[in-house]
Amino acid sequence: MKSTSLHNLNAEKGLNVFQKSAYLILNWVNNLFPYVNLDKRMRIRNFNDESWEKEVVNTYETSSVGRRLSDIFWRILPWEKIKEELGEINIFDTGCGQGNYSWRIEQASGNRISSYIGIDSKRRPNWDELKNKHPNFQFIESSSSDITALIPREANLFVTQSAIEHFDEDMKFFEQLKGYIDKTGKPVIKIHNFPAKAALPLYLFHGIRQYTPRTISKITKLFKDADIYLYGLGGEAGKKVQWKYFTWPKLIKRGEATWSKDPDKYNREVIEAIKKDMKNPSCSPLFWVLIIHSHPKTKIW
Repeated sequence: MKSTSLHNLNAEKGLNVFQKSAYLILNWVNNLFPYVNLDKRMRIRNFNDESWEKEVVNTYETSSVGRRLSDIFWRILPWEKIKEELGEINIFDTGCGQGNYSWRIEQASGNRISSYIGIDSKRRPNWDELKNKHPNFQFIESSSSDITALIPREANLFVTQSAIEHFDEDMKFFEQLKGYIDKTGKPVIKIHNFPAKAALPLYLFHGIRQYTPRTISKITKLFKDADIYLYGLGGEAGKKVQWKYFTWPKLIKRGEATWSKDPDKYNREVIEAIKKDMKNPSCSPLFWVLIIHSHPKTKIW
């Protein structure tokens, strides 16, 4: 099994009582020693950008803290510099789901996207509508385990949003990207957003795994000629809000998430939590964003 995990238990496929116990224990073990055997090229940074308050209004107020931070991150990327480096921006998005990040990323980029291809294991009913609205969009039903033949020659920006934690063999997925990048020899950027180890007690049975800098290094060591950056999103304040409004009422008490009882209060607490975490860097964030810039011509980050 080509995976960063010790197991292949997928919570989305349903687990019995024994499997649930094994899932929690094995993921806990897999998340130990998060800062050993790191890729020495990896620059680990706390996500702290002054423009976040301007962009938070462009996120969904009902989303979780991690999701809102992720959406902010996409919006503050240096899209002009990315375009200068890549020329035409041609996105390949694996695990795209409903395809919502197709138009969100295009909007965030200031409409700098030349083409977008979204891959998902299940065909979604709104794909045709998105393609009609955006002629430069394309969606393909396919597993992440076999994408080599689907990657177009012009692809140069590979992205995933909350997807690789669901891939049975995440290392196999990245090996396929490596094979493509080694052949092209051109600048290619990969941006992957996924849950950190804090997601285990907060999300419980979600996907297959969480990630630490140690397990992420297994991925980055595949890419030899690359600049590598790892951004931590959120921290202790964000975790408390996530637990209060989602984990405790929905996953522990088996009821409904409580943000809807007072959406304005929830929104205020999310914004305050983001503000606190921006000022207080955490070595244990909610989410990680991995950026791998292969064959770089210029420094972007």
